[in-house]
Amino acid sequence: MNTKRNLQTAIVVIAVVCGIILLGTVPTTLAGGKKAGFKIASINSHPYGKTYGEWAAEWQQWSLGAPASVNPVMDPDGSLCMVGERGDVWFLAGHYWSGTVKRTCKVPGGTALFFPLLNGGFCAFLNDPADQRTKEYIREHTVCTAPTTVVVKIDGVAVKNPLQYYEESPFFEVQLPVDNIFGLTPADATDLFLSPCADCGYYLFLEPLPEGEHTIYWNLTSPGYTQEATYHLTVRPTLK
Repeated sequence: MNTKRNLQTAIVVIAVVCGIILLGTVPTTLAGGKKAGFKIASINSHPYGKTYGEWAAEWQQWSLGAPASVNPVMDPDGSLCMVGERGDVWFLAGHYWSGTVKRTCKVPGGTALFFPLLNGGFCAFLNDPADQRTKEYIREHTVCTAPTTVVVKIDGVAVKNPLQYYEESPFFEVQLPVDNIFGLTPADATDLFLSPCADCGYYLFLEPLPEGEHTIYWNLTSPGYTQEATYHLTVRPTLK
């Protein structure tokens, strides 16, 4: 990763939100006729009033804005899954590096889940040359290459064609903390402020899961990168 400007990442994240979802096509039954307990929003829908791209922009702001010392993207076991959450929208993170991660997390009842299987971002610094701070330049350098293989399972049910859920975000801005994951200082990036930024990637947006225990698993490979992640989620009862 080029920490000077290129913020491209390959990570998996879960985000939690509440509202009305327009549903896409997913497997609905398990062996023996048991119904799968999840649904995925169509990539062309506006789940909870926002596009996939708008949710992706918010996820980037959340993940890059978290201090390195408590950044959920660096979380080894799920103990940081609550960091930065507020209101009806939550974000849970995978990891930036190749390898395997297993996390355990409690999720409030009545939430939905949003996560990228593979995503990338590109931002300008305020002290970059003017021709490298244009929206055209940022969009040109925001590139996502589809993984060569990808498997996603929710409670043991495979998600059909996960690469259909590709988005390109609107432009956004990011305020990095002093303790940022890149180790940047104000001398590197004026005011630690990044603008404009853009994201692209393969995301899933899930309707709230039923109360109880759930597992989300993904495994993907891309040139120079592999990732395997498992989330063990406990969906708590909805507060009345």
